[in-house]
Amino acid sequence: MKFIIIAFFYVIALSACNSKAKEERLIKKMNEKTFTAISYNYTKYDLYGIAFKDVSLPFNIDEAPSGGSVFFHNSSKMNLDSGQTIYFGEGCCFIWDLPVDKPIRVRVVWNVVYDTFYYDGKSSLYYDERTSKESAPGTRWCQAIVDIQPSTESIRPTTVFLHFLPDGSVQARLGKSQLDAVLNSEQVKLHSNPLPPHQFCKQEIENPFYGIPRRPHME
Repeated sequence: MKFIIIAFFYVIALSACNSKAKEERLIKKMNEKTFTAISYNYTKYDLYGIAFKDVSLPFNIDEAPSGGSVFFHNSSKMNLDSGQTIYFGEGCCFIWDLPVDKPIRVRVVWNVVYDTFYYDGKSSLYYDERTSKESAPGTRWCQAIVDIQPSTESIRPTTVFLHFLPDGSVQARLGKSQLDAVLNSEQVKLHSNPLPPHQFCKQEIENPFYGIPRRPHME
């Protein structure tokens, strides 16, 4: 009888260990797939509502991974080797189920806030982004098809780095080191030609929130 009791508790202990090990493996697997996104703003405008998604999938901005927003008044900042100050913001967190060793083509969507007088950081007083096809006053919605390049670092990537450049182009790369991700002044100079007057990106689009139902308890 004593042997049976000992065996019983051994089975329970073994089951608990196996369960814990399985849970730890699952957590490790999820952590390896959990990515963040950091958006670097090299332009002279605030950027709001950055989002991206594989081009082969329907784009719903509420369901797309977030690249954050970059408002000059409250974003982190750093200096390029030329002394130019750039700002960056973070979007977190999402599951990356795509390959990390080859380029991935995505649709990047973002809002350019070109006139903060007409924009209060979210929307104007009488503007409803869920019922209007137009961008909020003082803003323009934009999109670009971008190839996210594989990481050049030896360690496994955990971050998508997005670079919004003065000529309206967007570059992207996987990586892990934030300091190594920022472009240098020569790279930025290649994309420094200004856009024509009253143009804020290469492809403007209608408000991507239009017609999408509000998320319960979120708005």
